This record gives sequence, structure tokens and C-alpha cells, in this order.
Amino acid sequence: MNSIKTPLMLITALILIGCSDKAVTQVEVGVLNQQIEVTGELVSADTVNLMPPAMRRVWQYQIKMLAPEGVEVSKGDVVAQLDTSDLTQRLSVKTANLDTTIQDLATSRLRNDKRVQELQLELAEAKMNQEKAQMKVDISDETVSVIDKNKYQSDAIIADDNVVLINKKIELEKLSAEQRVKMLQGDEQKFSAEVAAIKRGIKSLTMIAPRSGMVVYGNDQQGNKVAEGQSIFVGDSVLSIPDLKHMQVNMTIPEVEAGRVKVGQKLKIRLDANPERSFNGEILELGAVFRIKNQDIPLVIFDAVASIDQPDTELMRPGMTAKISIDLANEKQSLLLSLDAVHYDRGKAYVYQPTLMGEKKQLVSLGVMGKEQVVITQGLLEGDEVLLP
Repeated sequence: MNSIKTPLMLITALILIGCSDKAVTQVEVGVLNQQIEVTGELVSADTVNLMPPAMRRVWQYQIKMLAPEGVEVSKGDVVAQLDTSDLTQRLSVKTANLDTTIQDLATSRLRNDKRVQELQLELAEAKMNQEKAQMKVDISDETVSVIDKNKYQSDAIIADDNVVLINKKIELEKLSAEQRVKMLQGDEQKFSAEVAAIKRGIKSLTMIAPRSGMVVYGNDQQGNKVAEGQSIFVGDSVLSIPDLKHMQVNMTIPEVEAGRVKVGQKLKIRLDANPERSFNGEILELGAVFRIKNQDIPLVIFDAVASIDQPDTELMRPGMTAKISIDLANEKQSLLLSLDAVHYDRGKAYVYQPTLMGEKKQLVSLGVMGKEQVVITQGLLEGDEVLLP
């Protein structure tokens, strides 16, 4: 018996020694860590946009000067200048109208005062005549003929009517003068407001940096970067000054992944400009509306926003493109195996298991795949050993 066992033990040992040359992995129970790969673009979470002012009867502006894109500016620096020639011309016309109105107002007041003074002199004279006429009536006695008495009474009535008439003229003149003054004052206020508005508009066409930061040019309605000499419209962004310390990434996620992406999920970000480095972040916001990506790619997507932990202010710039890996870990426990251990033949998956007699081919059924592991639904048990290539 001992002589028979010795060769068997030797053969078994040789087989095990031969199998030990290959790496072995085990089936384990755990949570599959999946990832979704999407693309995104860097943006600042805090960006100040500088746009043309909204002005009456002005819809189009021309850019005369722009600070170089990417340059660091300080608060109060001039970063853009829009053309002021049209507004300057309008200011000249409105200022002339204002000056004329002010002069007309002063002239009108002088004329009104002079006319009232003339009427008051007429009134004084009329009152004197009234007193004289009344005196003649009062001193008339038997020595005065009836004809003269009637004449004196008629003259007194006429003198009384004349005093009343001149008083009416004074009242009408004052009322008319007041209306003329109010009309001219209304014109003065109108032209003053227009002149002040145009002056503010001219001042606003010199764009001042509201804070320190980096200059980033805006886009025109065709999506191109604005440039000096170009015309832009109300609502267009001339430039922006982003805060590079608070960067985010805007992403587009395929509709099919909508159910697996949630706010708070962790992710890794790699810039296309520097793929060697990765940055951590998490999803902050998910879009509520699904949309078509574009006319050329009829893919239904939704938007998402993610934070960036410890952004590199020297490296990161708004508009940079990036690739994002979103972790989709769940809480379900499954049998997991390394993807490297799985082989395929005519669409069927199998693995090689080590045995005392060599390698054994074992068919398996696969579930969800992750980046490095796959779920085993049939064919293997927890702890089973599987050969790696």
C-alpha cells in the first residue's frame, strides 16, 4: 500500500505545482461597483456676466475695445468699451432741446410778469376813472341837468365794468401764464430725464470689472466668441468674470441611465487637456427635462451639474471639456468575479477552474457588469477558485 500511495502523492504534488504557475481569483460576495462614462464642460458656480445696458430705442451695439481674454483684471478695471457715437449725437440734440426749453421758460416768466404789471397799471388807472365817475354822480344836485346826470351815471357804470374787465384780464393772464409755465416745466423735466438717461447710458457703455478675476469672452447669437468691431444685441453677453475657486462641471447623461443616477453620487473628473490627473466630485443637481442632444445626434439626454472638490485654479478654465466617471454602487449583495477571468465562445461565457487533474472549463451565466467585476448568476459559488489568464 505504501508503495502505491507514494507515486500518487508525487503525481498530485506535481499537478498542484504546475497549476500554481497561474494566478487564481475567487468568487466573492459583495456590492458591484459600476460606473457611467459621460462628457462634460467646466463652468464657474459664480460668474458675473457683463451685458449691454437696456436703453430706450437702442437694440444694437458695436464693440470698440475688449480686454484680452484670459487676462487677470482687478475690480474697477475697464474691461470693454462699446461705441458711444450714436448716443453722443442723441445727447447733443436732447441737450439743445433742454437748453432751449430752459430759455423759453425764463423768457415766458419775464413776459408773463411784464404783462401782469401792464394790466395792473391799467387797473389802477381804471379805478381812478371809476372814482372820478362816481364822484360826479355823488356831487350832482339840482343845478346839474338831467342829461348830465344820466351821462355821469352811464360813465360810472362804464368805469365799474372796466375795472371788472381788467380784473378778469389779470386773472386770465395769470392762469394762462401758469399753464404755459407748467407746460414748459414738463418739457424741462422730460428733456432733463432724457439727457440724464443718455449720460448714464454713455457711462454704462464703458464696462467696469465689478470684481477681480479672469476675462472670458461671451458668445454671439451664432455661438462664436465676440470680437472687437463686432455688433452685438441687447441680451448678448460681452464677457464674463468667473470665480475659478468655485468650479463645477455641466454634464449630459443618456436617458437610459436616468434611473441609476442620483444627487449625491460620487464621481471622478478627468480634463481632456490633462487626462493624467483626476478630481473628485459629486452630483449636485439633475435636470427635470429630457431633450434631444442635437439634430445630428438624436439621442435623448438630460442635464446634470456636479461639484469639483479642490479645483485647480491654475489649470481649470471655464469651457474646458472633461470625461466623468459616475459611481453607481448599490446596496444589493451579489456573487462577484473579476472580468479578466471570464472567457467567451459563441456568445457563451465560461471560466477555467483549477483541479487536481488540471484546468476545468465551467459555463457561467452573467448579470450586470461593472468596470472591473461582473455578477455571476449561475455556475459558481462563493469561494470557488477561478484561473486568471
